[in-house]
Amino acid sequence: MSETTTTTTAAERDQLAARWAEQEMTLPDRSATALRGEAAATHGRSLLEDALGGTEEVERALRGRRTLGRHRPAGRSPKRQATLPEELDRRGLAFIEAGGAHDYSALMRTALAEYLDHHANAKEPR
Repeated sequence: MSETTTTTTAAERDQLAARWAEQEMTLPDRSATALRGEAAATHGRSLLEDALGGTEEVERALRGRRTLGRHRPAGRSPKRQATLPEELDRRGLAFIEAGGAHDYSALMRTALAEYLDHHANAKEPR
């Protein structure tokens, strides 16, 4: 007797469930609890407002992350990456865990701003 084991990821299971809900699921015609159309949308929006704390918070969540620049319209902020020696990475993580920064992105933004402010008058970059 042979068994075939199928493993699916959480994302695959979510996709299968969404496909089923959108294409295959049927609600009873005289259901007392199933909402449809505008009533369902209004109820869902109400649940989001309760969970997030109001209409403004729902709108903010739907917009996504704020742009980091002060004078730019909403959209993607520039992104930079850097490779770090293990020791520097450990020091950064320890600093964050001690409450010195919210996360690595915030630490790197602050560190770069301080470095550039300090070296603004340098004639040649290091």
